[in-house]
Amino acid sequence: MTGIFSVLEQLFLMGVLISLGFYLNRFNKINQSAEKGIAELTIDIAFPALIFTNIIIDFDLNMLREYLIVPAAAIVITLITIAAVIFIGKKLSYSKKEREEFTFITAFSNNIFVGAPICLALFGSQGLILAILYDFGMQIILWTLGVSMLKEKKEKENSNFLGNMFSPPIIALLIGLVIVLLGIELPQVILNTTNSIGVITVPLAMIFIGLQLGKSDFKSVLGNKKIYLLSFLRLIFLPGVVYFSLGIFSLGPLLRGVITILSAMPVFASSSVILQKYGRPSNFASEAIFATILFMGLTLPIFVYLTV
Repeated sequence: MTGIFSVLEQLFLMGVLISLGFYLNRFNKINQSAEKGIAELTIDIAFPALIFTNIIIDFDLNMLREYLIVPAAAIVITLITIAAVIFIGKKLSYSKKEREEFTFITAFSNNIFVGAPICLALFGSQGLILAILYDFGMQIILWTLGVSMLKEKKEKENSNFLGNMFSPPIIALLIGLVIVLLGIELPQVILNTTNSIGVITVPLAMIFIGLQLGKSDFKSVLGNKKIYLLSFLRLIFLPGVVYFSLGIFSLGPLLRGVITILSAMPVFASSSVILQKYGRPSNFASEAIFATILFMGLTLPIFVYLTV
């Protein structure tokens, strides 16, 4: 029972921080430059510091072989999701472009800004490491098959696969793993510094989510029937299938829990930007990001109850 109360306390804290971000946006307490700065500070500095510190302190080489299943699981789950959503789109008589866009938005989840802080809160430092590994697997599909769905047949634009794959969090993960594998002992002052920077990650990430929610039009989002279908698939159907399917395999509760929670995350935060880059309308993606973050408050507790 104590564990459940601890989880609820973490979710309550996240809710307060998201509400703070919402307030800052709706009452014009923060400008666009500051918002961009929060995003960059979180992803490029604080989050890598958090990942690096947790790997150096908590990572066990004996876990390496077991943990490799996580990015592999992410690849399989993402591919199956893409196939399933395309099939559903055909049954609903969506046009080819509608299917491509709907599939792209539905298939990829927000494992960094939302998933990693939640996994850290629910499962500790090991949950954080697993979340980054899961995201690495998903990103492989995103920047290959995912982007190819959005490109026109004759389009030859360079999507900068390596640049997108090796983001600051992934680089921090790889550097940390190399240091652990080589048995290098870092001075305590370095770990204290990276730890002090890393602890601001979760508050900043939650505030940023609130800032994004504050930009959205509730009436426009809640009046779109496709939003409800996408939210059901992304937040209920997919994680439900993942949770029960993983029960067939001999995975420990940590692996099963993290993979299930990450499969229950809202839409990938950069979906609208990527769609816009490849000449596709981005309004629906922006609405889906908002709606799935909002509805996650109702659906995530179900999977937290099942896995924690």
